[in-house]
Amino acid sequence: MSDQHYYFHAGKGGVGKSTTSTLSAMYLARTGRKVLLVSLDPAHNQADIFDTGFTGSPEEVAPNLRVAQADVDRWVTEYIKGVESQLQANYTYQTAFNLEKHLKVIKHSPGIEEYGLLLAFQHYRKKFPDADVIIFDMPPTALTTKFFNLPALSLVWLEQLITLRNEIIEKKELITKIQLGKKEIQCDKVSARLVQQRKFFTELRDIFESPARRSINLVVNPDRLSFAEAERIEAHFGEMNIPLTHIIMNKVTDACTWDEDSSILCSRGVCPLPLSPTPLIGPDALNAYLDAYGDRFAFLEQPLG
Repeated sequence: MSDQHYYFHAGKGGVGKSTTSTLSAMYLARTGRKVLLVSLDPAHNQADIFDTGFTGSPEEVAPNLRVAQADVDRWVTEYIKGVESQLQANYTYQTAFNLEKHLKVIKHSPGIEEYGLLLAFQHYRKKFPDADVIIFDMPPTALTTKFFNLPALSLVWLEQLITLRNEIIEKKELITKIQLGKKEIQCDKVSARLVQQRKFFTELRDIFESPARRSINLVVNPDRLSFAEAERIEAHFGEMNIPLTHIIMNKVTDACTWDEDSSILCSRGVCPLPLSPTPLIGPDALNAYLDAYGDRFAFLEQPLG
């Protein structure tokens, strides 16, 4: 799994990130690589593009290509169950305070949806190590940026919480001591959980910040509004220390013009994809497009060697 590479196709709604992620997955599958395409977009566009329904279990749609539609609500539910289990394990007196009823609030807490996306990401990369490449069709821009920012932001909080917990243990001696022969091991369930969370978020942060392991491709259209938002997205990712990889210019025609001096076009390689004369719905239409313009996707192989 250490050689597994992750592609993220991001962009504002309507630019065609679902279509470009599909074409990218099909292109890489044609090169002989084992590809898993996962939709994290609640719009379920992959089902429309392939003209078939998908579930959370990957389904083979072509040689070397499987597709799955992540159920983010399921992962949010899994997270809440985990919180409940931790409360029951760490605070045996919780029933007296009827804490179970407060768990319903967690489902609507800020950050819960992006945490669900992180759990889905971890699930697919760990459960399918045989995939050479996993391509993620991302949700709308605001949620995508929160998804990428959550690991680093959580680590800031966790470091403070771990320090605070250690001070509490030291001052109040809230600790369980287990004697194993002559060796004394100190255990604190809360500290152990915080350290576990730190490991989880550190692994994700390292992946997101490593261009050798992931490619973030921003999909835009050749128009001023699309460029303006793309420049804001690029600036935001730069602040997170997660640089974009490529700009995919989708729906390009001979009549299209754009500002070639745009900061985002000057700072990143631009990969233009022609506008299809027919709707890209179904395997036949998708394969026909790749037959005609497959060379335009060669940029995808650069990080793979």
